[in-house]
Amino acid sequence: MGRVNGPAGSRDRIELRAGLLAVRLLVSLVVSLVIAGFLIAPEVARSEVGASSPTLFRCETRHASLREFARSDGSINFYHGLGWLAGGGTLSLATETSRHWSHENGFDTGIQSGFRLNSVDARRDAASASDFLVVLTAGVLPAAAITTEFVRTHDCVETWDMFGDAFESVSLAIFVSEAIKVASGRQRPYGGRCGDPLAWDADCRGDDRNRSFPSGHATLAAAGAGLSCRFALEREAFGPSATARIAPCALGVAGAFTAGMLRLSSDNHWASDVLVGFGVGAFVGYFDTWGPLEWLRLEKRDASGKLEASGRVLPFAAEGRVGAQWTMIY
Repeated sequence: MGRVNGPAGSRDRIELRAGLLAVRLLVSLVVSLVIAGFLIAPEVARSEVGASSPTLFRCETRHASLREFARSDGSINFYHGLGWLAGGGTLSLATETSRHWSHENGFDTGIQSGFRLNSVDARRDAASASDFLVVLTAGVLPAAAITTEFVRTHDCVETWDMFGDAFESVSLAIFVSEAIKVASGRQRPYGGRCGDPLAWDADCRGDDRNRSFPSGHATLAAAGAGLSCRFALEREAFGPSATARIAPCALGVAGAFTAGMLRLSSDNHWASDVLVGFGVGAFVGYFDTWGPLEWLRLEKRDASGKLEASGRVLPFAAEGRVGAQWTMIY
């Protein structure tokens, strides 16, 4: 019987640490948004059953009942977000990804050689820093915007709508990223070093090395930056002043850009992975809150404008198959 030490033992520790960081990252993103929702939802619900009763918060409501609140835009977006999150989780955890994309190009290899850190410890630290920045941009900043809107305006319904938008956008970004990863099957930059016994920092024993395109970190960070910009610029969640509108957006964009660069430095992604992740995340984060993706939804309202039914395309994943399904809420 022999002991596992040296590079092999270090690889085991790094892979365990990487798995724990991935779990913490996902949990932090969901928890930060869900906590904001749980802080807001009780006040909205309380306002539905007793809008005129005294309360610490001024919760103005446009809903006549709890049933109408459950079918409000914020609630429906929250339900849709649960569907996208379940689909993304299924793709991430229950789908094995084989290598489909093996061609390398001069654009990616040239940039990668310039950004990749030589030290194993430096690459590991860069990966950890990118995890922190994703939590900041996709979790903390949108949650701060939601909470600030609630404290500043006391408009519980508007704040709940913002929470629904944020939760749906982050969940959709996760689903889209995972779906493209599974379909493309691109090998990560460190995959070429997996045959080297000295490459003990590379995670070569799982199928995650074939999930390079696009960068999930860049997608989530850009989605969070898009949400922060939308909330700050359009909804003026932090206030109407120029600083309150521009600073949160600039912070989100800077955090997303830095996270993407760190994914290159840590040897986890190619430049095209990060660029496409930026594009997908920014589109979902900024535009899903108001426009172009609304073609996925069909609503029916009565003459007074009250919502009677809502339908939307949601992800479907079961028994190794991935697709979409039409869901109706009455």
